[in-house]
Amino acid sequence: MAAQPISLSSYVKLLRGNANFRRLWIAQIISEVGDWFYMVALYAMLLEFTGRAELLGLAFVLQVLPQALTSPVAGVINDRLRRQRVMIFSDLARAVIVSCMLLVRSPQMIWLVYPLLALETAMWGLFEPARNAVIPNIVADEEIIIANTLSSTTWSFNLFVGSALGGAVAAFLGRDAVYTLNGMSFLASAFLISRMRFAEPHTESLPPLRWRDLVDYSPILEGVRYVRRQAPLAVAVFVKAGLGVTGASWVIFPIMGRYVFPVKGHGIDPERGALLGMSLLMGARGLGALMGPVLTAPWVQQHP
Repeated sequence: MAAQPISLSSYVKLLRGNANFRRLWIAQIISEVGDWFYMVALYAMLLEFTGRAELLGLAFVLQVLPQALTSPVAGVINDRLRRQRVMIFSDLARAVIVSCMLLVRSPQMIWLVYPLLALETAMWGLFEPARNAVIPNIVADEEIIIANTLSSTTWSFNLFVGSALGGAVAAFLGRDAVYTLNGMSFLASAFLISRMRFAEPHTESLPPLRWRDLVDYSPILEGVRYVRRQAPLAVAVFVKAGLGVTGASWVIFPIMGRYVFPVKGHGIDPERGALLGMSLLMGARGLGALMGPVLTAPWVQQHP
């Protein structure tokens, strides 16, 4: 069956008619908006407690490097276990990890941020492959492009809204409120995912998962060989890798927001102004990311 045209009505139809995808989509909104709330407050705290921009770079590395290190393990786990359970476990673990940020009350405790960030990123590295992999299990073949486009657009929208509002929440309610809300968002996401009902045929007739399977890199090698045989796919992979250099913006935006573009106004003290400046810059990044999928999805569908 031909793929459905991508439009607002196709998104509405998918969400109305598919309870499983609707729950997964709402869980994505809740947890990702909470994440971007959290990142604005976390970066502001690092600058406030240390005044060292290089530590923002370290924080960013800890949000990226564990993904690369856990990818082979995440692939094995998601191929051998029920992905719904993997997502629920990851959400519950992240709720605990983010709540532990409440223990960072002074510059002397700032060291705790780094292992917590690494652990949270590792859990994200388990969750995202599972979320992406279940989409073909819960939508019809002709709806896969629509579902993936909506998920991509939603990530950008969450970045925009979460970053834009995160500074305001941190500025007027405090960091503790931000960390608490983010922890609660993961609990809400886990609850919604637990309500999903769908078959996971990949788990049928598989042997039990063994510890040594977690260090079996043969699927990764097979993936490399497959990409080498598919020139267009190889180009797409390297384009995606090249976009990684834009990660420097996540370090620059908080610094510029705090020192160059703080929000000023009646009743806004310098600390609140810095938080609001950071959130506006990061929110603008999200707005740009939101416009990309919206503008290009119809063209991609017409030029497969």
